[in-house]
Amino acid sequence: MTLSAPVAPPLPASGDAEALSSDLVIRGVTRSGQTFRPSDWSDRLCGVMSVFGADEQLRYSPLVAPALREGLRCVIVRRELAALEPRLFKFFLSFALDNELQISYDADAVATLLPEAARRLSQEVPPAGVDAGKVEDY
Repeated sequence: MTLSAPVAPPLPASGDAEALSSDLVIRGVTRSGQTFRPSDWSDRLCGVMSVFGADEQLRYSPLVAPALREGLRCVIVRRELAALEPRLFKFFLSFALDNELQISYDADAVATLLPEAARRLSQEVPPAGVDAGKVEDY
C-alpha cells in the first residue's frame, strides 16, 4: 500500500511580486477546514520572536504578531522579515506548510486590524497651521 503525501501550496518564487510586496498571513485553520489546535498556537508561535520588557510584560516583535481576523486566530509575518532574516521567514512559512495551515498574502495585513476610525484618522491631512514635518519632543 502506498501513501501519498498531501499536496502543499506552492512556495512563492523569488520573483513573485505579490509575495515580495505583501505580508504573510497564517490562518488557524487547516486546508481541510479544521480549526488548528491548541487554541493559543498563534501566541506560542509569535513567542519565538518576543521579549520581556523592563515591566516584565511580553512584547511581540513588530515583524511577527498574533491576530484575530474574521474570527480566526492568525499570525501575521511582515514582509520585512524576509529581507532581514530570510531563514526565520522560511521557518514561519515551513510551520504553516508542515501543519497544512491556510496561508495568504495581504498587502498590509496589520493595517486591516485597525478599527475603521483609527484607519481614517491615520489618513487625514493635518489641520491648517500645523507643520506635518515638524516633530514635537515631549
